[in-house]
Amino acid sequence: MLISRRQALAGLAALSLSGCQVAPGTGRSGFNLLSEEDERSLGQQTHPEILKEFGGAYDDPALSAYVAGLGQRLVRVSETPAADFRFTVLNSPIVNAMALPGGYIYVTRGLLALVSNEAEIAGVLGHEIGHVLARHTAERVSRAQAGGLLAAVLGAVVGVPGVADVAQMGAAAYLQSFSRDQESEADHLGLRYMVRAGWHPQAMVTMLEKLRDQARLEALMAGRSPDSIDQLDFMASHPRTIDRVHAATAEVAGASPTGELGVDTFLDRIDGMAYGDDVAEGVVRDRVFLHPGLGLRFEVPTGFRLVNGDKAVVATHPSGAAIIFDGAQARGVTDMAQYISQVWLPRSPVSNLESIEVGGMPAATAATRGRTKQGDVDVRVVAIRFNGDTIYRFTFATPPNQTSALSVELRRATYSFRRLSAEERAAVKPWRIKVVRTQAGDTAEGLAERMAPAEWKAELFRVINGLQPGDRLEPGRRVKLVVA
Repeated sequence: MLISRRQALAGLAALSLSGCQVAPGTGRSGFNLLSEEDERSLGQQTHPEILKEFGGAYDDPALSAYVAGLGQRLVRVSETPAADFRFTVLNSPIVNAMALPGGYIYVTRGLLALVSNEAEIAGVLGHEIGHVLARHTAERVSRAQAGGLLAAVLGAVVGVPGVADVAQMGAAAYLQSFSRDQESEADHLGLRYMVRAGWHPQAMVTMLEKLRDQARLEALMAGRSPDSIDQLDFMASHPRTIDRVHAATAEVAGASPTGELGVDTFLDRIDGMAYGDDVAEGVVRDRVFLHPGLGLRFEVPTGFRLVNGDKAVVATHPSGAAIIFDGAQARGVTDMAQYISQVWLPRSPVSNLESIEVGGMPAATAATRGRTKQGDVDVRVVAIRFNGDTIYRFTFATPPNQTSALSVELRRATYSFRRLSAEERAAVKPWRIKVVRTQAGDTAEGLAERMAPAEWKAELFRVINGLQPGDRLEPGRRVKLVVA
């Protein structure tokens, strides 16, 4: 994610000092030092980083070609119909979409799982094309400091909100950073392109509503009030999704209420698509983390929510407690107590340092103190020598008033860590989207019971199918299930 100062300065020196330029999507002038060639170059440089941080491209050529075809249909009705755009489906479970300078557009399979029809994904792609043609990212990069050039590109690419847990993003640099006006402008352009291309404008509203419902479910699963997402001013500049829903609803009211939705075409394409974590990167199964490739598993206590991040597995609790699991190299140290004091925490005062055994493996634990944005925390660390030079580590952080109450459960989490047998490793399979037709008498609750997740079944079923509590299912309707 970082480039050297020399590279940053060289990249900045290569930028054309174009000053104010007219954005093709909006026709307005904006501060922009990047020429079209500069934008293509930055997109090419950053593209591999996006792939790295978001699981690479999803391995489904037919689905990738389908999404790219939708994107090109939108480009052809834009202000630059001959422009070179590249569309990629990312192998990530998070709900997101992004745009890079130079026409690099990304949607995650997590977002595709949320979408209900072709018109909704067209709205998302149109929004991202709007960011490019309005030159929003280019304007942000033009204002960046030389030493943070690549970070500015990475920090400006996220265009669709809906992820409640930053840990899912893999890196803080991917936080949404477009302004209110830029997001509203991209929504407007996306609506323009999807209507011109023949899709129903109402899908822009329903897509934004789905993003809001997803964010509400994420908040609920994290132990927060779902209503909190409408009170929060995201990153102090990002427009609330509810405000975007209201704005899109008002704009759609003035558009022609015609156009295709493409429900069956879209559902046919995503039937069988992977859902949730990629097995190759380890999977969360409710409160259990399993990694068949590494051959390990552990379980967190009730009330903690697990998220498989890019650098670590993180479990959070509504009380403010957190568990962080990651791996490291022993650097030649074989004694785990020595590893904690000399390699892992050489500058931290530790207490209660002792050698233990976890799952038949040599380990050690110690206590220290830490500080978060919420205040001081008690910290207990555990280092486990898995094999050779590989060490797996737990960091347990608890508010001082919760340490005693959670100590027994966190100890159980430590001792739940063990190796997977060959049979257990082979048994870990990906969850997938399965599209079914409803029968007479089917209810959301009944169909949700066929879903693989053990928790939040009914809520997840409603969100991925665009249903509200109390909505009835007409016989013959196609709906999505998440199955093992």
